[in-house]
Amino acid sequence: MEIRRDPGGCDLGIVRGASPENYEVRWCSVAHMGKIEHTPRTAENEGSRLEFETLISDLSSSFINLPPGEVDGEIEDALRRVCELLGIDLAVLWQWSAVTPDVIAPTHAYPGLEGLQSIEPLSQEQFPWIRQEIVAGRVVALSSLEEFPAEADVDREFCRLYGVISHLSLPLSVGGEPPVGLIGLNTLQAERDWPDALVKRLQLVAQVFTNALARKRTDEALRASEERLALAADSAGAGLWILDYRTGVFWVTDKARAIFGYSPDEVIDMTRLEASVHPDDRDLVRGVIERSARIGEAVTVEYRILPGDGSERWILSRGRPRSASIGESDRLMGVSIDITERKRAQEALHESEARLTSGAELAGLGFYEVDFSTGAMYADDRLRDLCGVPPGRDQGLQVLEFWMEHLHPDDLPHVSDLRQQLHEGRRERFSFEYRYLHPDRGETWIQHLAGAAARDATGRALRTYGVLRDVTERKRAEDELHDLSQRLIGAHEDERALLARELHDDVSQRLAVLAIDIGRAELAAPQGAQAEAMREVRAGLVRLSEDVHSLAYQLHPSILEELGLDEALRAECERRERQGRLDLTLDLEPLTGVVGKDAALCLFRVAQEALNNVAHHAGVRAATVTLRQMDGGLLLGVSDGGAGFDAGHPGEGMHLGLASMRERVRLVHGTLDIESAPGHGTTILAWVPAEAAS
Repeated sequence: MEIRRDPGGCDLGIVRGASPENYEVRWCSVAHMGKIEHTPRTAENEGSRLEFETLISDLSSSFINLPPGEVDGEIEDALRRVCELLGIDLAVLWQWSAVTPDVIAPTHAYPGLEGLQSIEPLSQEQFPWIRQEIVAGRVVALSSLEEFPAEADVDREFCRLYGVISHLSLPLSVGGEPPVGLIGLNTLQAERDWPDALVKRLQLVAQVFTNALARKRTDEALRASEERLALAADSAGAGLWILDYRTGVFWVTDKARAIFGYSPDEVIDMTRLEASVHPDDRDLVRGVIERSARIGEAVTVEYRILPGDGSERWILSRGRPRSASIGESDRLMGVSIDITERKRAQEALHESEARLTSGAELAGLGFYEVDFSTGAMYADDRLRDLCGVPPGRDQGLQVLEFWMEHLHPDDLPHVSDLRQQLHEGRRERFSFEYRYLHPDRGETWIQHLAGAAARDATGRALRTYGVLRDVTERKRAEDELHDLSQRLIGAHEDERALLARELHDDVSQRLAVLAIDIGRAELAAPQGAQAEAMREVRAGLVRLSEDVHSLAYQLHPSILEELGLDEALRAECERRERQGRLDLTLDLEPLTGVVGKDAALCLFRVAQEALNNVAHHAGVRAATVTLRQMDGGLLLGVSDGGAGFDAGHPGEGMHLGLASMRERVRLVHGTLDIESAPGHGTTILAWVPAEAAS
């Protein structure tokens, strides 16, 4: 069976005879359609066959190493040449859609692109039988529509609809894979036969097209992958490179050149790379590359480079050996990233952690973190030592449970309440001190700061943290200082009482006797200058006696013990008004119940010191003194509308007086609040338990 073009006007001659060596069967153009001519084999017939074989050879060679961008144009041209040589009216190359697998779309056609633009994609409802045959990898060759099997009625009707008279479909498949499409060859003017020899040669053409399209898709996928890789690398600030082991030359991307400080046209080899690496890291870089080349080891290395701008940068390089064929690796492919900022952040973090660790050690701080979502807890060694946690108790929340078990019974309710407030979201953090029963050291004092690091949607704590510090020595020192202050104030009051009694019982009596004696001398003296002098001396002695009596009262107000705090305050205010230095308004609530001696004395001394400050610093005469029973104790208030002061930085003259008030109130477990601002007066509020005792 041979193929030739008839110079007498026939489009294609297919030669068939009783003996292939002697006869041809030729279908001519429309004028000769259906007629069979038996002609002997001639040199001209042989030439036609050779012409088609030459066309197939040309097509095969033209697609070798064809750039992907030229594949579509070359297929269009090849379809034209085949159709013109074989007298085919319409040829379409169809490919299944990657977006919609059920749709097959025309991608190449003869006659030309104009014809392609008028051809619409086919859905699965169109030509279902032909689609089924193609998917199965079978050729569909129909000389007439009557050759369609009974189950292909839909296909037959669609062929009639499109004006197809004869049809040939060739599946496009590579390497036994399912077909990716098909080539449909059609006659629209006359019927024709599709001999096996012709079909086989056309299958060669289809295979050429399929391979070219497969290479194009692969190249496009590779190009898209490279673009995505390049985009990802650029987004990550990474430079790509390939080292050829044989030549020692690197292929590098522009980003890699920018990272290392290489110029755009510079050839990068091992010598150039080592020159840009920090001298202290050159042996490290050279060693990992040599091991990779020798034993195929993957590369992961961090090193410093000197890019030439006077700076020093840190680089992370990762690579894997690759080979172009089976055998030893011939190249190393990798990526490099500038990690200078990360390195600096790590160094800063390490320094910060070192400082924090040193500070925690110096301060004796123990750290913990509790994750209630996982039921786990971290506690450092200082906390374990501080709480006396024995070895082996480190699973789950065992450390927390051990700590709870050793809280002092008197402090446990308060500690539990604070923890509950933190966990329920009523507090974000708390700081307090409590007693702890250490297994080895006995009763100790702990200062505890805790907070919530994470909460759930309801506000309940999921993760908490805290630091603990042993403040036992400080508490002991405070207790000793408290005891010393108590003794000093007690001794001070004792001395004042003793001095007051001496002044009242001795000095005052002696002054009185002296005044009486002067009075007698005055009566016996004649009238004149001597008598006048006696009167002045007697008057001075009377005033001196009153001052001594007042001084004795200030040193130890006996009325405080005899009539109570409210009357003692009233007497003190009246005494100061008689001196003419203050105008005082009293609002003293009569006291009911027992008032402790220490509580009464503390508030009386606070009132005295506050009134002294009003007289010396307020710049006004008016002030108010109030006394109330409140919250199981006594509340004293002294306020004025004077000059005021910065409560955080009182003047030198007020500092000692305020410190004395605070210490007195602290010794009886009370509180002292000072409200003042320059130009807005001063209010001092002191509260003490009613039955406080030193």
